[in-house]
Amino acid sequence: MNFERFIAKRYLKSRKSNRILSFISGVSVLGIVLGVATLIVVISVMNGFSDNLKNRILGANAHIVINRVDVSPIENWRDVQKEIASVRNVTGVSPFIISQVLLTSPNNVSGVVIRGVNAQDEMKVTTISKFMKEGSFADLSKKGSAPQIALGKELAANLGVLSGDMVTMVSPLGKKGPFGITPKMKYFQVCGVFDTGMYEYNNTLAYIDIKAAQEFFGLSDVVSGFSVGTSNFDLAVDISKEIQHKLDFPFWARDWISMNQNLFSALKLEKYAMFIILTLIIIVASFNVISMITVTVKDKKRDIAILRAMGASESSISGIFKRQGMIIGITGTLIGNILGLAICLILANFKIISLPADVYFMDRIPVKIEVMTFVVITVCSLVITYLAGLYPSRQSAKLDPVEALRRD
Repeated sequence: MNFERFIAKRYLKSRKSNRILSFISGVSVLGIVLGVATLIVVISVMNGFSDNLKNRILGANAHIVINRVDVSPIENWRDVQKEIASVRNVTGVSPFIISQVLLTSPNNVSGVVIRGVNAQDEMKVTTISKFMKEGSFADLSKKGSAPQIALGKELAANLGVLSGDMVTMVSPLGKKGPFGITPKMKYFQVCGVFDTGMYEYNNTLAYIDIKAAQEFFGLSDVVSGFSVGTSNFDLAVDISKEIQHKLDFPFWARDWISMNQNLFSALKLEKYAMFIILTLIIIVASFNVISMITVTVKDKKRDIAILRAMGASESSISGIFKRQGMIIGITGTLIGNILGLAICLILANFKIISLPADVYFMDRIPVKIEVMTFVVITVCSLVITYLAGLYPSRQSAKLDPVEALRRD
């Protein structure tokens, strides 16, 4: 142990003669602890909310969606499906037909977006089957007296239907007759109810089998587009570009990030803003470090003069007080990391704070613990503490030993 570190620790420990220094040191450590712990908890919770929202969005949506630019039906869709499936890191391709219809029941009527899909293919590209509250998503392809339909939770509640009940699908694009256009109508049996956690999807989305959709809308063997699943949703941007290059015009490949860019950009901006605001707690605590070193220098003028007279260099004297500040910074940051981790683990494993599930799509505060969060906050805290100790430590090195001993 070099003498700068030894003296710095001695100055921190010897507080009986000066209670003010002891108090300032304690406040400095406490401020850094609270700042670091608060930053870790808030950023981890925001990461948890973002991750939860991401999973909810991807529950009903694929990583990549492919349509024609002119939104016309795709005729040679089986060949296109094989081309997409041949792209590296593509794990599934699900053709779909999408349109808007009216659903009616004895209790109510509602406008919905209907998606005709192959249930087995759709379960490879989305996690919609995991959100089924009633019935099974695979039952869409089940044969019976009427074709099957899966409804969102809010939509089923608005229509007042449960699994096994019948609803009537009405298309505004009907046949032209002597009395004008006659809407096309058909009965469907509810095979299940899903809850994605997103009100918009739960209230306006319904699934039917792709063959039933082709028959109802009077389409030949065509599809509207493709939903694509990937091995890692973070690779969706690069994979969509590769698919776009392979299919070329008139196809249009969009990844889930670009389709929800405004939402996730807002979340990212909010997280950065919170990080900057909460970092001010550590900056405020660093002013206590400046005060503590300044008071210590004033209190130890005689000691500094003696060390200078014994041959200690200016850099050595400055190093004593730099280390003093860093010891406080390291101690506060370490305790803050432990406290922040403990709070995150408690929030993640125990239902300390209950949330209304119908508003936030979850019943507890979500927490996502990431190593990088701890690393970035630790580095920021140590850098701020180090910078705080630079000026007072340099001033201590400029102390004139002769003048200090003369006045003592």
